[in-house]
Amino acid sequence: MPADADEVGADAPRAQQLSSAVSMWQAFLLRKATQKVTAMAEAALGPHGLTMRHFGVLSAVEAEPGLNQRVLGEGLRIDRSTVVALADDLERADLLERRRGVDRRTFSLHLTEHGTERLAYFKQLVADVHTEFLAPLSPAEQAMLRDLLFKIAST
Repeated sequence: MPADADEVGADAPRAQQLSSAVSMWQAFLLRKATQKVTAMAEAALGPHGLTMRHFGVLSAVEAEPGLNQRVLGEGLRIDRSTVVALADDLERADLLERRRGVDRRTFSLHLTEHGTERLAYFKQLVADVHTEFLAPLSPAEQAMLRDLLFKIAST
């Protein structure tokens, strides 16, 4: 058993424990946490034909209706061709619509009425995942984690 078994949970099966050789690296731990919460969220969204990227697009368009695909991609750090594919998927599902922008070469993105209704449900699914993911932490630890991650991500 690794020397840090108390930190990763002595009762956890060995396959779920992180190696002490890598668990000292914060970036590795952040990556593992990201993989875990992403897998949880995609398991919740998957039956609805969505991924976290789809959810991100819907959330961004809700926050800024009329966003064009290029700006959306830059904001979400998704390449142009992937944004087009995601928008295609969401348009086929009647969650999103493209409208011609001021410049005829661009499209503005808007949620459909159905998309607005479904996004409220998808947000609850993701919120439930978030609650489950953070359950091992106390409310004070959750707040501290959020503050620390925000500090790192916003610099």
